[in-house]
Amino acid sequence: MSGLREMALRALLAAALCVPALAGAEGWPAAGQIVYQVSMGNNGPLVGEARQSWSRDGSEYRITNTVRTVGLAALIKNMQYVQRSEGRAGADGLRPARFSVEREGRQAERVEFDWKAAQLRFTRKERTREAALGAGAQDVLSLWHQIAQRADQPLPASAQVVTGRKVAESTLAWVGEETLELPLGKLQTRRLKARAVDGSMEIDVWFAPARNMLPVRIRMVDDEGEVLEQRASELRIGAVTQGAGE
Repeated sequence: MSGLREMALRALLAAALCVPALAGAEGWPAAGQIVYQVSMGNNGPLVGEARQSWSRDGSEYRITNTVRTVGLAALIKNMQYVQRSEGRAGADGLRPARFSVEREGRQAERVEFDWKAAQLRFTRKERTREAALGAGAQDVLSLWHQIAQRADQPLPASAQVVTGRKVAESTLAWVGEETLELPLGKLQTRRLKARAVDGSMEIDVWFAPARNMLPVRIRMVDDEGEVLEQRASELRIGAVTQGAGE
């Protein structure tokens, strides 16, 4: 299980988590929160909770995603993991400026997006390195927000995705519509599949059009076939809470 655990902690446990949005940045709710139940394996036990909040102030956005273990998993190992994405929200969607990853007992991983110089600067353990920054690049939080905001437009064939440690090319495709039974309730969804070009992971994300294109389910499979599942249990837009049974 080490491959999936490392991938989830390092890059996409909420990676594939994202923020609800309407078409275009102007329609993105100014604040809100999504809560997910996290389990391991197919129909596996509940091991954690992911709680993502976001806010927008004018043309600036901020997203914070916090993951923690719960139940028996917390007794075995109490863990908290925080991702943050900040940048600009405009007519073309989100443009990250900074991305960071923080874990208890470890130095933070930070990435700066230098759009003028077309470079990424990764800082980890007081060491800095650079990589090329392509047009339309997103970090692992902002990517899904961008897709949700622009769901009425054609997907890019591929996307440059930035984690706390690297940048990777991934392919994206809509694969159909499905009805899901979730802790949040029964929802009609639109399913997106993302694959890393290097074969390191495959992610399916189910967006709910009736809930502002929220990603209400995320299923991640690593290169060893291990599965990480996330299912939405609560949705809050501004001061309004929508939960199971509503």
